[in-house]
Amino acid sequence: MKKTKKKWTLKNRIYKALKWILATAVAPTISLIEGLGQLYNFDTHYITITIALVSTFLGALIGYSNYNYKTNQKRIVEE
Repeated sequence: MKKTKKKWTLKNRIYKALKWILATAVAPTISLIEGLGQLYNFDTHYITITIALVSTFLGALIGYSNYNYKTNQKRIVEE
């Protein structure tokens, strides 16, 4: 029997929270900041780019965790 190393995955609670934040909260937050910036005439470029970069990074972590989870589930079924 071949011993395999368990790959990194997020805990389900963290995975669901991050997924909700990325799918539901990020885009409206960026829109709100941009709208307020136009209304009150201040530069929002650095703020919105920072939020977008962080959300892209978190999305990559979620995708990596999801891939590892599915790969591990497939391996369990095959054994």
